[in-house]
Amino acid sequence: MEDDNYIVQKPLSQLIADQLKRKIWNEEIQFGERLLETDLAESFDVSRSTIREALKILEIEELVISQARKGTYVADFTEQDLDEIIELRTLIESQAFTQAIKSLEKKHIEFLEQIIEQMKEKADEKDWNELFDLDMQFHSYVVNLCGNSRIIKIYDSLQVQIRTFLMHLDQYYSSFQAFYDEHKELLKALVSRDVHTVNESVKNHIAYVEAHLLGVK
Repeated sequence: MEDDNYIVQKPLSQLIADQLKRKIWNEEIQFGERLLETDLAESFDVSRSTIREALKILEIEELVISQARKGTYVADFTEQDLDEIIELRTLIESQAFTQAIKSLEKKHIEFLEQIIEQMKEKADEKDWNELFDLDMQFHSYVVNLCGNSRIIKIYDSLQVQIRTFLMHLDQYYSSFQAFYDEHKELLKALVSRDVHTVNESVKNHIAYVEAHLLGVK
């Protein structure tokens, strides 16, 4: 119920920004595509000023780029962007996951197990978008257990960039099952409460992506 109230309280511009993000992640809107205020205002049945505010939100999140006299475009996601996200995830998550061990309780493990179960269902359904959303939920939940408010804040500020990054992964995983299995191994490492095991598991998880996505040997 609290979630419903939270959604209702969101400004209209934020709700539209969220919908546009989802359209980009679902590839209904392509990287590099121009976004016209007039068309979007008509599509969402809102004022152009509301659309302008929504696009400003996306610009702050670096999902769109606005240029004087050229308009607003969905930002391209370059190989350098991918490389930087991988580096940031390795730095932040390896630290956050190991720090989360001391805060990990039975209720936290049970919640993560629920996410893993949902991942299994979505892997069986061959649904990458839902798997990527669950990936974000899994990783964010663990990071939020690390006890370092600054790490949590930095990671939270990267959520949109990370979710956009995940769009590129479906072609590099051998199967939906492989993606699910990796997260099952991550949870197993956390349950072991062994710092070295957790640290290596996180790094290996991200290194798998790096090796396949960027051709690192």
